[in-house]
Amino acid sequence: MEKTIRYGNSSAVINSFGAELKSFKADGRELMWRGDPAYWGKTSPVLFPAIGGLKGGKTMIDGIEYEMTKHGFARDNEFQCVDEAEDKVSFKLCSSHETLKMFPFSFELIMTYKLSQSGLEIVYDVINKSSVSMPFCIGAHPAFACPAEGKSFDDYRLVFQEKETVCSPVLDVRTRLFKKNGVWRLKNENEYALSYPLFDNDVLYFRGIASKSVGLLDNDGHGVNISWEGFNSLGVWTPAGKNAPFVCIEPWCGCDDYEDTNGNFRDKPEVQTCLPGGSMYYVMNIEAV
Repeated sequence: MEKTIRYGNSSAVINSFGAELKSFKADGRELMWRGDPAYWGKTSPVLFPAIGGLKGGKTMIDGIEYEMTKHGFARDNEFQCVDEAEDKVSFKLCSSHETLKMFPFSFELIMTYKLSQSGLEIVYDVINKSSVSMPFCIGAHPAFACPAEGKSFDDYRLVFQEKETVCSPVLDVRTRLFKKNGVWRLKNENEYALSYPLFDNDVLYFRGIASKSVGLLDNDGHGVNISWEGFNSLGVWTPAGKNAPFVCIEPWCGCDDYEDTNGNFRDKPEVQTCLPGGSMYYVMNIEAV
């Protein structure tokens, strides 16, 4: 089931399956990737309660081993629409018998999409309904149409809010695990030029950055700006070797497992912990530039 929200000349379409953003038009300009399965069939999956892959597809939670799919299970479940207005819609996913087989906690995940003059705001509300603290990872995965007509992928760059110094781990595409050694992405810089070969080893992972926003901009300064609250790292991805006409800008709390992981979910880098009966909020904003 799809829901459409509107504000002025802008609109957004969200599918209740996965609470996935399918379209965001700002003043009539489509910002999102169209979801062609020849490249990648999704547009903006919700990553919860894991990000990336687990070593061997398994993890230990409080002494018990669980299997969990890549990026968690939220993206593969139907959400319930719980609130709706012309410019706003909310969806909720609750724990179930099936989710408890992978993630032994009672929870609610509420996704709220709201349009305004400044763009599209997306709120991730994680609620722990369990009697024990709940570890989880959470992240966004929006895919933006890139390059625009008349442009090439090499015309684009990431422009971070702050000057950053980042040495990123490199993903082993065979094992789907991060290697210990990294490569320098930024050295006291705030601009990072894009090219397809950068993604030969999959995702670019900007861990622990100070910036709370990044622009995906062409050489004329046009594109999209993504800002966030609560998230503390950024993944940037387009499929290797496909010259795909999109790039994903992904605020994260969490990442793929490292090669030397101890397998304990509570020890994962950037893992979040929600107290019993508590809730935690994360926000992403998308704005046309």
